[in-house]
Amino acid sequence: MLLAALLVPLTLLSGGAGSPASAAPSQASLEAQLQRLNRQADQLVEEFNQSRLLLKRLHKTRDEMRAQASGAEENLRALRTTLGARAAAAYVQGAGNTLAAVLNSEDPASAIDRVQVLELLASHDGDLMDRLALAGQAYDGRKRDLAAAEREAAAEVARLDAKKAEVERAAARTRELLRQMRARSASPSPNPSPAPSPPPSSGGGSGAGATAVRYAMAQVGQPYCYGGTGPCYDCSGLTMRAWAQAGVALPHSSAAQYGVGRHISASELQPGDLIFYYSPISHVSIYIGNGQRVSATHTGDYVRVQSLGSSIVGFTRPNG
Repeated sequence: MLLAALLVPLTLLSGGAGSPASAAPSQASLEAQLQRLNRQADQLVEEFNQSRLLLKRLHKTRDEMRAQASGAEENLRALRTTLGARAAAAYVQGAGNTLAAVLNSEDPASAIDRVQVLELLASHDGDLMDRLALAGQAYDGRKRDLAAAEREAAAEVARLDAKKAEVERAAARTRELLRQMRARSASPSPNPSPAPSPPPSSGGGSGAGATAVRYAMAQVGQPYCYGGTGPCYDCSGLTMRAWAQAGVALPHSSAAQYGVGRHISASELQPGDLIFYYSPISHVSIYIGNGQRVSATHTGDYVRVQSLGSSIVGFTRPNG
């Protein structure tokens, strides 16, 4: 389990001082542990974001089923009212009176017309009964579907709450490791404020891509926070908001964003294109040109400009 893996680095840090094996780890060891924590936390945040997307879809389905159940209930009620009115009319008039009127008619043509009317009414009432039965079945089916959708949504809410708690524990452990690194470091912080970066390349970028880059670059220096879409961001929250400025809707999940737009090669990269990392995908950045990207990094850090780095699994252009 990821949480067990997250606990290991801090267990090593807090070992007994009397044992040779518990000697204080080196700065390089702490930095390696931080990288592992950040990688594992990225995956947790991605799972959290995917759970939120699923819950959103479940709520939409539930709302549609509620509307369908309401419509089925109204149809059933209308048919019952109509059938009730027919039954009341038959009771007041009496079936014998109608039959006697036919038999006592002195005009054969009139009698035939009345028989045809009776047959039509009987057929109509039979049709009403059939429609009422079908409407009742439809209503019962919609109610069952709605109950199942509500149970599934409730279960997903519970899973999302559990995932959120897991992410928060991972973030707390990352912050603790950062604190220990700062305490050991000669500099006040291992994460200095982001420096100004060179402007993105002006060659080849589409209007939409340039718009996305401008927004993302304007967020440089903003803090990272999981689930954030501004003023603090996680990785897919930043790319989602950046491309929204260009009129392109992206889901709040790096793995889901990989399925939006056209997949391209590294040689085709233009400013605004998205770069995806790790397998399974759990991180995304925006290419800004000159071999650089802008990214919401990890807990304790900021939105910053970086080189492309390694562990890249693919590239997409959201606007095609």
